Amino acid sequence: MRIYGPIMLRGEIFKGTLEVRDGEIRGVWRRKERYDFKGTVIPTFINMHTHLGDYYYAHEPRGTLEEVVGPDGLKFRILQNEEMVLRGMQEALNRMERCGTSHFVDFREGGREGVLLLRHALEGRKIRGIILGRGDLWDEADGIGISSICDVPYDHALEMSEKARKAGKIFALHASEAKREDVDKILSLRPHFIVHFLEASEEDIKAVAEHRIPVVLTPRANAFWGRLPNIPRMIRHGISVALGTDNGMVASPCMFREMEFAYRISRLLGGVSPEYVLNMATYIPRKILGIEDNEVDGPARLIVFRDVLSPYLLVTRASCGDIYRVILP
Repeated sequence: MRIYGPIMLRGEIFKGTLEVRDGEIRGVWRRKERYDFKGTVIPTFINMHTHLGDYYYAHEPRGTLEEVVGPDGLKFRILQNEEMVLRGMQEALNRMERCGTSHFVDFREGGREGVLLLRHALEGRKIRGIILGRGDLWDEADGIGISSICDVPYDHALEMSEKARKAGKIFALHASEAKREDVDKILSLRPHFIVHFLEASEEDIKAVAEHRIPVVLTPRANAFWGRLPNIPRMIRHGISVALGTDNGMVASPCMFREMEFAYRISRLLGGVSPEYVLNMATYIPRKILGIEDNEVDGPARLIVFRDVLSPYLLVTRASCGDIYRVILP
């Protein structure tokens, strides 16, 4: 299949023609060539932060952030119903697949059993889960994702960081979500990325930028708790910023909705271009995770839209219903 129209590859958008055959990109031309379909092509989405275990919970969570998702909070009572957790995970995966997500990073609660439950939900699917477990470095996990340095002893966090790095796996953590945390301790853990960083000071942000640590933001979930990330400020400091959707009970794992909300709230604080917001959901996560695709003669992971859409329209108006095809190897 050859598609002609706006094409986004490696973070750049241009008008041209792209050929996909047998799950691989066979050619890219920055001009109009013979084509089968006129539309728009972007890389598949990568959701950089999920908690899919509580997706099944359909009621409005009441209480503070700590009371709902903190240790021993509502969420951890919800997670005791393994049958419903599995069913919710499967529903969330269905939604992500329909909406063009090829990878997601889940901070999976429940120790090794929790990791195995999500592995079970992923069986037979093309969507790929990067599962970060808790408690220890489980063989079945892709790394470790701890709650925060306020929720676990620092010595344990340091031990987990060293274990993950020695095994060549990912180590990440929530940081300064509800209150400012010691940035020097966070940096000493050498995380592959951190999540939230809402209550960070200007000096904290500068330090993270200097250490080239990416930050994953979840604007819709943050807003549920009355907080908004200052995306333009982080970008001005040179931080690589990516998007995730966080807890399934407060935000659906839909990257279209996350991009639109991130774009709109950023306009309150100086603004971020639609092109950068698209990169927050596609190219920047690939760089963070080391995912290599969408090169000529390599695996194609692409979303093809029915219409010719600008970055602005992709971010503010597009939805799952506008997708013509999701191409995965």
